[in-house]
Amino acid sequence: MMRTVTHLCLTIGLLLTTAGAQAAATATAAPQPVTLGGILHPDSDDTLAFTPDGNTVFFDRSEGKRKTIMVSRKIDGRWSQPEVAGFSGHWFDQDPVMAPDGSYLLFDSDRPPTTGSKSLTQDYFVGGSAPGSNIWRVNREGDGWGKPVWLGAVVNNDVFVDFASIAADGSLYFIRWDKQAKVMHTWRAAYRDSRYGTPVRAGLGDPDVSTHDPAVAPDESFVVFDYGKTKGGLGRLCIVFREGNHWGKPIDLGDTVNRDMPWGSHIAPDGHSVYFTGQSGIWQLDLTPWLRQHATATAGL
Repeated sequence: MMRTVTHLCLTIGLLLTTAGAQAAATATAAPQPVTLGGILHPDSDDTLAFTPDGNTVFFDRSEGKRKTIMVSRKIDGRWSQPEVAGFSGHWFDQDPVMAPDGSYLLFDSDRPPTTGSKSLTQDYFVGGSAPGSNIWRVNREGDGWGKPVWLGAVVNNDVFVDFASIAADGSLYFIRWDKQAKVMHTWRAAYRDSRYGTPVRAGLGDPDVSTHDPAVAPDESFVVFDYGKTKGGLGRLCIVFREGNHWGKPIDLGDTVNRDMPWGSHIAPDGHSVYFTGQSGIWQLDLTPWLRQHATATAGL
């Protein structure tokens, strides 16, 4: 999510209490700060996306009214100084996310879907026009990356389609503003035969409560996301588990996790932790306590 649009609500007031979310019960863990050897700027960098081997990281950097996707590589155990990714640098680009197998990367951009058209704009969250957002794809090509390709009108059916997350089978989760309900909903588009199906609402939480920045497990067994009213903030970080053909009730991850007003979660390559951004920097949270608690609660069912 963009700091200058949806994230501006973080400065408007305190977060609302998450509606309909269960308490974290006995599961707890403290998020750990992430600096990558000091290459990250805590006041401008967010949404870390690592390649599966953990040796390359993409993230976005805010500079004034612009956002650019940066890349750094681990060389001899040290992270290189970030540089602008080859597919970024001109448009308002943000929220890179890596496919679980590392074969492609998705990101948001206001760049025009067709050559010669104007950049995307929207007026959903502020008093005037602001950068819009559609999802673009960049394929891995040898040791580099190809050219960005618009993901298509089935997914990009609005001027603000944002914050992708990718399951192992290619199915896509993302967020889109519901103009009638005036809340942000998370959507899922199944991926079959190299194409996306019609998106359907993912069913995370109460439909009257906004959901933001989903981070789906590769096997779609759980999702970490922000849950709360848009006007009061992006909400509190929660986890929800798959229960048969639907999602269970969101479980609040607790005050220790939520004290830095987190957003922008991405599943780490290890599959059991998430990176997220807060007001004071970037954090990593080990989800093992909640995963174990869920496994214990559902054992034998």
